[in-house]
Amino acid sequence: MSLASEKSEIIKWIHSLENPAVIDEIKKIRSKNSFDFEKEWKEGITISEARKKTSEFIKSLNWKK
Repeated sequence: MSLASEKSEIIKWIHSLENPAVIDEIKKIRSKNSFDFEKEWKEGITISEARKKTSEFIKSLNWKK
């Protein structure tokens, strides 16, 4: 499917929408700024940090019935 036909299908689908919640979500996507991968990478956590936090969370759960 070509890009033009895909856009046409999306436009037809959008015109058929009646749910305000879906329309609001589309507006949010449209208004998003571009994704800055380098910034997100710097703010991310390492896999070891993620494992540690996950382990701590699991240990904090109440496992007794």
